[in-house]
Amino acid sequence: MPLLKKPIVVKKFRDFHKYVKKNNGQIGTKQRGIDVNLNNACNLRCEHCFTNSPKGDHVKPVIPADKIAEIADQAHELGIFEWDLQGGELLMRPELLFETLEAIKTERFYMYLTTNGWHMTPQIAKRLADAGVDRVSVSIDSMDPEVHDQFRGKKGSWERAIKALEYVQEAGISPYLNITVGHYNAFSEDIQMLMQYSKDKRYTTLLNVATPGGMWSQMSDIMVDEADKAHLIEMRKKHKNILRNLWDPFDKKNEGVLGCNTINRLYITPLGDVLPCPYVHIKVGNIYEQTLQEISDFGFKIKYFREYSASCLAGEDKNFVKKFMSKEGTSIFKPADAREIFNHEELDEESEGLIPLVNVS
Repeated sequence: MPLLKKPIVVKKFRDFHKYVKKNNGQIGTKQRGIDVNLNNACNLRCEHCFTNSPKGDHVKPVIPADKIAEIADQAHELGIFEWDLQGGELLMRPELLFETLEAIKTERFYMYLTTNGWHMTPQIAKRLADAGVDRVSVSIDSMDPEVHDQFRGKKGSWERAIKALEYVQEAGISPYLNITVGHYNAFSEDIQMLMQYSKDKRYTTLLNVATPGGMWSQMSDIMVDEADKAHLIEMRKKHKNILRNLWDPFDKKNEGVLGCNTINRLYITPLGDVLPCPYVHIKVGNIYEQTLQEISDFGFKIKYFREYSASCLAGEDKNFVKKFMSKEGTSIFKPADAREIFNHEELDEESEGLIPLVNVS
């Protein structure tokens, strides 16, 4: 469904643009998106999986459709205009996916899903388009099929991913080629080839910087450094189809930085826990215990999430990672408790109306 046929989304997006413009190109405390891990089961065994799906971590829990509908209503009231459905791998259970899309009422959101592409078919792509999905993101790690397949833990995954992008483009959905970039590959020829391939195919390239969490927990050496970051900006200027959530999409010079999107893009696990983003494994609430408004209000009381940061806290700020994300065993299903790890100066508990992490009513 073309975005212009979603007037509700257009209005919310314009409101977001006005806010950013008035706020000197910074995201501030404006709500933007919501990421939902509907179910953590997956058919691949990716080396870098941040949800620990290859370990079989919590592969059975699912957020029911009635709770999804409730959260969607709350997200809409908050002005959230982007909704990303993630896994695990969503297309392993297509009927659950389509039931969820119906519950969300996709006409209210710029709707997309992230998939490894293995189960994508022309028929599924057509159903997704009919269900109001605007974008499908597919991760590809290399232009060498063997490298990608080894990284993903399954032979044939590269070919399926490549085909998936073609299927969604043919169905009228925006295809996004996702690339994970870290210090280990930022300057590699392979990444250059992936970026060029995406541009040639008229896809959008979405960059995700490597973060030391999940399967890569404790591996801070994978994080990009200043030279890597500068190089990515140069690639952004060169190709003009490369995005990061951190960057300002309204900047015509392709240089502006919105700031780290923690709390602006809430991440919900299949257990209902809410994290500041998919990669910061710190619990700020639970959808079964508080509303999104309450959770957001609490999250923005934490200075690291409220104050502007030109660096991704989870993928670029090594001080933040060392201080708050290096505890062994932390994951999206065992997140650190915000109240336990932030001190009084970092967590503004003096403000009225502070919502506790556990609802005592």
